Amino acid sequence: MKKITLFLCFIAMNILSAQNVFEIAWGQGINESVASPTIEVGDTVLWTWINGSQKSVSALPNGTENFDSGSLKGINNEFSYTFSKTGVTEYQNDSDPSMRGKVTVVGKLSTEDKFVKNLNFYPNPVRNDLTISSLFKIDNYQIFNVLGTLVSQGKGSGNYTQVDMSRLNSGLYFVKVTSNSMQTTLKIAKK
Repeated sequence: MKKITLFLCFIAMNILSAQNVFEIAWGQGINESVASPTIEVGDTVLWTWINGSQKSVSALPNGTENFDSGSLKGINNEFSYTFSKTGVTEYQNDSDPSMRGKVTVVGKLSTEDKFVKNLNFYPNPVRNDLTISSLFKIDNYQIFNVLGTLVSQGKGSGNYTQVDMSRLNSGLYFVKVTSNSMQTTLKIAKK
């Protein structure tokens, strides 16, 4: 009986300490903030090539971790790296150094903290389309004016969601973004 209890405790500990894989769509024009996740020790970042050009994912000197994908060409090539130390590692595409990002690794984050720290949106102020990106799949969004009135809403489309704000008047808006049971609110200026 003790062996079964010990085995069940071991399984439960592994499930509770399960780490995450975070995907970055690695392609020309990627926003640096999208390519700069905050994760915890043991998490893996997966870079996926989204166009056919030759690219790499190479850690820059003086970072906490050292990795290099080598040059890969073709859509859907992938490179992953599991981070094992706390700290910051900047990286770039050696073929196009303007494609860059940084991975910040901390000891422990709640799932909600990972969601909030890795939710990016641009441009702000926005004229037409607002892009929301997240390491977590975005389920839906709601847009409220400063009076708290719901003025628009929509479904998320994965880790990247385009929000059409072209029909809204100029002013300040609050965009509530939901992923599973997690949510946060963004403050957006509309031109």
